[in-house]
Amino acid sequence: MYRHNPAHAQSRPYSSPPPVYRVYHDPAGPAKLSTTVVHALSDCLDVDVTDGSVTLYDVVDPDALDAIFRPKHDGTPRASGSLSFVVYGHRVTVHADGQILIEPPERYR
Repeated sequence: MYRHNPAHAQSRPYSSPPPVYRVYHDPAGPAKLSTTVVHALSDCLDVDVTDGSVTLYDVVDPDALDAIFRPKHDGTPRASGSLSFVVYGHRVTVHADGQILIEPPERYR
């Protein structure tokens, strides 16, 4: 899990960038894609998901996010595509195969 600490990052200018957080969403599972993203962000931000402090509404419509990667009308899964957006300074990239990557702010600057 990544925890942002600007003072620590500045004291080690040649250190490697913070790790990318990876999680996979199971489209056949009970959770919506947007719920999986919120849980992953909560883990990255080290906050309790039940306190409601992590939300996507200011950046992306959660229902639209769920719909974009929903299986096609004939039931076949989406084979390709990705969507990236920034939430709380973290770049979130959602891939059609269910992979979700969350990059901390220092990683992509």
